[in-house]
Amino acid sequence: MARPNDAHPPQVLTDLVQQIVMESGNPEGFNAEAWLQEWLAAPLPALGNRRPWDVLQEPEGLALVQATLLQIQKGSFA
Repeated sequence: MARPNDAHPPQVLTDLVQQIVMESGNPEGFNAEAWLQEWLAAPLPALGNRRPWDVLQEPEGLALVQATLLQIQKGSFA
């Protein structure tokens, strides 16, 4: 399912990405929403090559996308 052109990522995800970047120690100039919009649109092997935007449409999609971002932060998918 394609996301509408004017759709914004859920604020909870934008906040999570911003928190992750702040914890990395280099948040200056980083646009969490812009990065997240691109990330959500790309198929991910961790999600069975589905796009996170599509996963968000599922009943437990938000929790799965949040968990995936946290796993990436920990280097689980490095």
